[in-house]
Amino acid sequence: MADYLFGSANIRTLENAIIGRERIERLLNTKTTNEAWALLADWGIDIVRNSDGNPMREETLLGVLKGAYDRLTELAPDSDALRLWLYPYDCNNLKAAQKAFVRNIDPTSMLFDFGTLPATDIVKMVETGSYEGLPANLQASAQTAMDEYAKTKNPQVIDLILDKACWSDMLAAAKASGEEFVIRLVETRIDLLNTMIALRILRMKSGEVGKVLFAEAFLEGGKLVRERMTDCMANGEDALLELLRYSDYSRFAENFAKSDGALSTAEKLADNYWMSLILENKFVPDGLEVMVAFLAAHEYEVKNLRILLSGKEAGIAVATIRERIRDSYV
Repeated sequence: MADYLFGSANIRTLENAIIGRERIERLLNTKTTNEAWALLADWGIDIVRNSDGNPMREETLLGVLKGAYDRLTELAPDSDALRLWLYPYDCNNLKAAQKAFVRNIDPTSMLFDFGTLPATDIVKMVETGSYEGLPANLQASAQTAMDEYAKTKNPQVIDLILDKACWSDMLAAAKASGEEFVIRLVETRIDLLNTMIALRILRMKSGEVGKVLFAEAFLEGGKLVRERMTDCMANGEDALLELLRYSDYSRFAENFAKSDGALSTAEKLADNYWMSLILENKFVPDGLEVMVAFLAAHEYEVKNLRILLSGKEAGIAVATIRERIRDSYV
């Protein structure tokens, strides 16, 4: 914990700037999207604007997220337990660069400008076929993804192969850190992702094809066992939920069973379940938990702002937007 004392003390001073529950409610009550943007500017959000002076939603939100990760990198540059949360951005950039390469288009608009490596470096890796410098499993799987695409011409195989590699890298880094809190967070996220994969496949009513799809998409490393989940899926959604009721995810299963049953609701409940693990350590005075929570808080801040702003832009009722908002750290 001593290694994170200085960083966590700094993070505590920055938490008040996070857009949490009270500010989200104020944003929801604005009459126009422009009023919402004005509030965000008043709260210190750096608004990215286009040539006409209009706010650019995604560019602004990604700027918020990049700022959080940059801050953590400054405070704990050698921490595997924090660096691993950047792996999904490396993975996204690799997937985008590979798909752009095979289609002969510019990937720039699909890239994140943060990760463990510059996005431009990953684009060059794809162009040269040399992937040294990526996290180990992503590096080992990158050429496999290209080879499988060449055989199938199906860009989804790139996603499947690289997503598996990314989560393997995240779990390996979590275990290498020796931090039980981080290991639990990664394992839980893997289980929740597998649960959402299972629910989506069940809704497709694809029978044996669905079983194959689940085997291909299943992420290894969580507590939920693939074979057990597959057996339950053969008996329908109720059987899968019954399995979850006798696992660490009983609360998720019970809440979903009482809900409207929409997949979007399941996604929200999964997000809220993961945030509940972060909130268990909210009052830890210092240490790694504080710094991981800072990242999680910003990830959820950006997710909620995206839901809210896109909803207002589309003219969706405030009550409906409010229902979609995730739990917040602050």
